[in-house]
Amino acid sequence: MRASQDGYTLLELLVGITLLGLLMAALVVGIHVGNKAWQQGEARMRKVHVEEERTQFMSAQISSLMPYKVLSQNPELPGEFAVLEASATHLRFLSTMGSHFRNRAGLLLDEYAIVRTSARDFSLVLREIPVHDDGSLLRQLIERVDRDPETGKAVITFRPFSMQDSDLRLMTGLQMVRFEYFGSQTVGKEPTWTSNWQGGPEAPYPEAIRFMWQQADQRHQAVFPLRAHSFRK
Repeated sequence: MRASQDGYTLLELLVGITLLGLLMAALVVGIHVGNKAWQQGEARMRKVHVEEERTQFMSAQISSLMPYKVLSQNPELPGEFAVLEASATHLRFLSTMGSHFRNRAGLLLDEYAIVRTSARDFSLVLREIPVHDDGSLLRQLIERVDRDPETGKAVITFRPFSMQDSDLRLMTGLQMVRFEYFGSQTVGKEPTWTSNWQGGPEAPYPEAIRFMWQQADQRHQAVFPLRAHSFRK
């Protein structure tokens, strides 16, 4: 008789090595998938935090809009002006809150502008200009003032906005974006939302500003109440 021998045959070793290789490959794939999912989750969380921080900053800055009027001594720009441009694509106002120094920025002319960056996309940009005197403020804001021949009211043409490299790009890749304004521009009428605020002596400032945008097929909006709407001179 032939004595029995302990050990594995070559075929058994090959099968074992193959199974071990498959297990290792599955483990590597599992780790890769898990790591990718974790990175995607982290990216989503960072994006959420960035969006929350940006919205909080916009809310604080826009809500701090200062009720400020300038009596112009320039014959080319006669009259008294509330410092505010409020249209669907532009929002310009005075504030003491800046993006870098928050409440230590001094008096700033804050300019939010919606700029087309491609055939389908828009960007929201912010420009902050230090204000030194009323005369320079009007020159930065207003291009000319005409009179409506029928009503005699002043028709203000604001200076066009041209994006610069130093401007802060708050949001990019937007498919739809606009500002709207809530309030009553005429005494006795119910307040409504409008995309072009034409304030008068009784109501120079809206009660709230709504910012709406669409990004990656998702629609969003943020409403910023204003403390300045109750200002009366």
